[in-house]
Amino acid sequence: MIKQMSLTVAALAVLAGCGGAEAGSEPKAGASAASTTASADKKLRMESVQADCMKQKGFKYVAYVKPEEKKTAAEVNRDNGDYQEMRKHREKYGFEVFAEFVYPGEVGISKAIDERKNDPNAKITEDLSTAQLDSYNKAFDACFSRAAKEVLGKTISKRMDYYNQFMKAKKLMVAREVDGDQRIVALASAMADCLRGKGHKVTKTTPRDISRSTMDSIEAMATKIGAEQQGIKIEPGSKQIVMPELTAGQAKPYLQKEIKAALDDLECGKDFYAAYNPMNEKINNTLFAEFPMR
Repeated sequence: MIKQMSLTVAALAVLAGCGGAEAGSEPKAGASAASTTASADKKLRMESVQADCMKQKGFKYVAYVKPEEKKTAAEVNRDNGDYQEMRKHREKYGFEVFAEFVYPGEVGISKAIDERKNDPNAKITEDLSTAQLDSYNKAFDACFSRAAKEVLGKTISKRMDYYNQFMKAKKLMVAREVDGDQRIVALASAMADCLRGKGHKVTKTTPRDISRSTMDSIEAMATKIGAEQQGIKIEPGSKQIVMPELTAGQAKPYLQKEIKAALDDLECGKDFYAAYNPMNEKINNTLFAEFPMR
């Protein structure tokens, strides 16, 4: 079972679309052919630099790019704010938080980890001792930094810097293109009022914040359980996520609460998501062309 998420796994969860409206996925159906091709080319070039660099440092590494997978029609519709498809998904998975334990491998972090098993480098790292893995990760970060500089012209010191730069760029684009749209702002405000009327706590009402508001509360619930299980102190305001250890039976009551919250969120945000999601998807596709992910 997954305990505290590593930085890499946390980034995978965000970038793979864990939770829905806020996080984006790899540009598949819906992205322009030109942007997808450009992104794939950059991935291949980065992997080539990565493999050569790792070999120079004495580590085995296989240049690998995950095959592109087209989104299903349902995924495309959800990403573009289709109410019926979003409702169908949320009725089973909620925000994909506690669904991790009830439907392992189908959504969220466990799905992202399962997909990584096809990466030949996953097997390589599994066979390393703790000390060897530490050395491997340090070498990987140094080589990733070199690849980002040579292929993308970006200066980073380790993998997480790359994800942080992505999220910073995402925040700036959303602030400029979405939070400045008065129609979206009005819809977000109406959604916030509706959520408060249903008993949900809402502190920020910008479009980006309201798109995550209810989901954040569910992630906080999961983190509270995980932190108590593992004796981890979570600082106020921290974005750290600590996944608990739960059986499917233990998780089901939490999932039911999550599903109710997710459906409240959707009912209040029906008009909001129809307008916000297509804009968010367009921004994601633009950014993934600049920040190609393996």
